[in-house]
Amino acid sequence: MLASKQIAYTVNAAMEALPLELRTAIVLREIEGLSYEEISEVMACPIGTVRSRIFRAREVIAEKLRPLLDISADKRR
Repeated sequence: MLASKQIAYTVNAAMEALPLELRTAIVLREIEGLSYEEISEVMACPIGTVRSRIFRAREVIAEKLRPLLDISADKRR
């Protein structure tokens, strides 16, 4: 249970530290459940930009979680 709390804290802290564009995109996708097309409309940017922002946000969060989960970058791919 302590590990779960630490993971949740780390994810929340990583999301708070994201630049606004990345944070907005990842929240709309993962928390609000919007499609890439819907996010593109909400953020008024091309769908490719949405995909890039979500990818980068996930990468930042994964990097922060890696020490807690003991997952190397090579093992994820």
